[in-house]
Amino acid sequence: MESPKFSFNAFLLVVIIFSALLFFVTVKVMDIADRTPVNSFTPIEGTELAVRYSSLEPNGIYTGTENVNTLLLEGNFGTDWGAAAIGSKLYLNHYRTTDLGVLLSDVVCVDADTLQETVLLRDAVLRGRCASGELVCLSGVLLSANYPEENALCRLYSLTDTALTQSGAKVCYLDPDSGQLLFELQDDTAGADFEARFLERTLAEVRG
Repeated sequence: MESPKFSFNAFLLVVIIFSALLFFVTVKVMDIADRTPVNSFTPIEGTELAVRYSSLEPNGIYTGTENVNTLLLEGNFGTDWGAAAIGSKLYLNHYRTTDLGVLLSDVVCVDADTLQETVLLRDAVLRGRCASGELVCLSGVLLSANYPEENALCRLYSLTDTALTQSGAKVCYLDPDSGQLLFELQDDTAGADFEARFLERTLAEVRG
């Protein structure tokens, strides 16, 4: 009586593994085919520092201008969602890739003086500051660049990472001076009207 059930479960496992392998191969082929040079140099607000993402130079945090600069800290940092500079502290997204090719992001604080990096939130993205100045992050979700709805690898990975929520996401408010968590709330529609609901309002208004 248990044989049909086992066979069906085995079939599902084979389908998931095949889908994951097909997606992985497709991504790799597209990556190899795309040989367009990339060299973005994005200054971090109010500082002489910038984030470079490049196929020509090492990725990381640089000091100086786009033409004359020095690498301070190598890594796949991003300012595409949000970045902030408070004194000598830089708040950024730090991207990393798993062995299966799933792209992840952590919200980190980098001390510009010592170049020490501290992870504040795992599997999260810094989205900017709210109207009262606190840092606003979205935590517990996979990046849209992974196509999580279609990518079987994402479903497999989410089962092993307790930082990922099963539904919705957490909106987290961090103190801009200390990086400490001030407030968080579960939001099942965090992708909809995010700026209007969280960035354009003060923390006090969000607390209600």
